[in-house]
Amino acid sequence: MVEIQGMNYLAIVVAWLINCGVGAFWYSPAGFAKEWTKQTKIDIMKIPQQQATKILMSVVASGLVQAVTLAILIRSLGSDTASEGLAAGLLMWFGLVTATTVGVSLYSKRSWKFIGLNSLYFLVVMSANSIIFAVWQ
Repeated sequence: MVEIQGMNYLAIVVAWLINCGVGAFWYSPAGFAKEWTKQTKIDIMKIPQQQATKILMSVVASGLVQAVTLAILIRSLGSDTASEGLAAGLLMWFGLVTATTVGVSLYSKRSWKFIGLNSLYFLVVMSANSIIFAVWQ
């Protein structure tokens, strides 16, 4: 049964901020921007400001959708310990995010490095957030 009653909205906001913060680092020059640029042949610093703003807003919005969805799934599964949250998050990451990323990326003629770079970002975010949602109800 999908359980949405009694959601912890503060936990959702914190998880969303973690998603945004990890993403900001992950794809920054201090993180993996150089490798991402090499894999995509897109220099994010050369994207026109208006287009970059639209892209960033869509990423921020999708991060919120992901946080809400993950919170609902963790709650619906009845995960209420850190280990249960982590196990559920890892299962969703592997079975939903990574499986989808592999298929879409290979059809788009992207490399395994590209797949790993993007999939591992979601591993970090979903692991942390699944633990938060399990223990902070």
